[in-house]
Amino acid sequence: MQLAGLLGDQESALFAAQNWSAQQPNDPQRIISVINALGAVAKNKQAAELARKLQTKPSAAADGYLLEGVYQAQSGDFVKAQELFRQSLKLNPDQGSAWEQLGLLNAYENIDTDIQTMESLTRRLTAPEQIIPLHYALGRAYDHAGDIDKAFAAFSVGGALREKTTPFNIEWALGYADRLKQSFSGDYIRERRLEKGGENHILMVSAARSGSTLLEQILATSPHITPTGEHGLMRLATLSLGAFEPRNLAQAETFKTEDWQSIAQVYVEGVRSRFGASRYYTDKTIINHYYAGVARIVLPNAKVVWCKRDPKDVAWSCFRSRIADNRWAHNLDHCVQFIQAHNQLCQHWSDIYSDDLMALSYESLVGEPEKATEKLFDHIGAAKPDHWNRFHENSGAVATASIAQVRKPINKKAVGAWKKYEKHLAPIYDKYFQ
Repeated sequence: MQLAGLLGDQESALFAAQNWSAQQPNDPQRIISVINALGAVAKNKQAAELARKLQTKPSAAADGYLLEGVYQAQSGDFVKAQELFRQSLKLNPDQGSAWEQLGLLNAYENIDTDIQTMESLTRRLTAPEQIIPLHYALGRAYDHAGDIDKAFAAFSVGGALREKTTPFNIEWALGYADRLKQSFSGDYIRERRLEKGGENHILMVSAARSGSTLLEQILATSPHITPTGEHGLMRLATLSLGAFEPRNLAQAETFKTEDWQSIAQVYVEGVRSRFGASRYYTDKTIINHYYAGVARIVLPNAKVVWCKRDPKDVAWSCFRSRIADNRWAHNLDHCVQFIQAHNQLCQHWSDIYSDDLMALSYESLVGEPEKATEKLFDHIGAAKPDHWNRFHENSGAVATASIAQVRKPINKKAVGAWKKYEKHLAPIYDKYFQ
């Protein structure tokens, strides 16, 4: 079940979770596994319904309210979500994740009281699954209250605890990015590139917290574009290529055209099967920058968008956000190095894709939205809707840390957000940013 999910085969993971739960249908942990698996394949309504079933079980009711709250928040019903998170905390005051979700929504009943409650919990709780999200929640609460020093301290403690429980090898990551550039050279791709395919696909290669969710929501105002979020189906499609390391690609030297076509087929059919028929599909999977090389081979006519944001803002936003796939963001030094390597890798893809890759500045998008969105829709080849600027009214689910921001009209509030914390960030930023 877990292996299927890690490989991007979320449908198989859901099937396995449902079979496991069927053996003991009243087991809360098995029900939770099904809820999470449903969410992974964008079946949020069913996930929320099952979470309500969990609320009837005394031993797991708090988890049921928390999980339903997550899906209500993703659907944009923040009032209902806040009620559910508060109910979860009534049943289980130690539910650190509920506090974190409230922080993501800036949903404080009384900021001073909430901070006092969370501070008392940090002195008592020790389990990583409780204390880590609590520190991130506390950081957001102090930020909301304007106490920059305590906010930075809370985020730092949360990051340090994450790094202790799930360490990250930054040297490997930097080396991997370099190896991808060497392996997927322009010549390598040109020699293997298929003649057609990918016409219906829009790949985003932006770093986390760079504006890709905003871009996707804007694109989704077109009736011809289906937003698919971060589905990870390219991982499943490219299993035959391993991790794209030189030794893996050496084994692919025997690949024929039909082998590359098979990769394309798995991806294209997987997207269509999960999300239905559409003229265009977005794909903002957070590690797409690793797949852009093989995507150029198997989806030669796909449109690629790289939303570039001030790396100082990106680093700070990633450091203060607890995102599962961002283990490199636990440590601020690693965070900055990773983002710089990401941008260098994307510049490599930009050189290879040429006009098929659009580099769009986040600052331009929020500063000159009419002009920037005109270029965006032109790049895709779709007509720009008159109502594009009402993207925040979209009813589709949003399952990222931008959950609250993209439910508001376009604005510049996030530009230069790092400057508020400049004195804390300077020791690292001065080291890497000139």
